[in-house]
Amino acid sequence: MQKHLWIPCLAVLVLSLVWASCSKNSSGNNNNYVTLLTKGTWKFDTSGIDLDKNGTVDQPDPILEPCFKDNTFVFNKDSTVVMDEGADKCSTNPQTGTYSWSITNGNPAILKSDVNPILAQGLKIYTLTDTKLTVYKDTTYMGVSFWYIMSLKH
Repeated sequence: MQKHLWIPCLAVLVLSLVWASCSKNSSGNNNNYVTLLTKGTWKFDTSGIDLDKNGTVDQPDPILEPCFKDNTFVFNKDSTVVMDEGADKCSTNPQTGTYSWSITNGNPAILKSDVNPILAQGLKIYTLTDTKLTVYKDTTYMGVSFWYIMSLKH
C-alpha cells in the first residue's frame, strides 16, 4: 500500500501534474501547457486504478481520505503551486503549502514537483484541457501492471 503515501502529493503535481500529448485537445507546445495549468483553481475530481490504461478509472481508490477530496491547487506562472487543504483538513497538514512545479515537452509531457521523491520523478500527463487535468503513474503491484490516475477539474 506504499502507493497511497504519494496520492495527496500526486494531486499537487497534477496536478498537478499530469497527459497532453495523448489528448486530442492539446498541442505539443510547452507554453500551451503552462497557460492551461495556470488558468484557475483546480479541484479534485477522481482517482484510482486504470487496468486497461485508457485514461479512465476502472476501480476508484478505496482508501483515499475524504479530507483530500476538497483540496484545491493553484498553479502559478512563477512555477509555484499552492495546495489548500479545504474545509476538511487532513491530520496535521498545514492549511496551505507552496511547492515548485515544472512541465517538460514530450510524448507524453511530464509534470514534476518538489513535494516528494515520487513527484520529483514526474507524472505523465494524459489530458490537459481548459477544464480537466489527468495525470498517471505507471505502477506494478503484485505482478499486475496498471496506471494510477488522478484527475483534477475547474
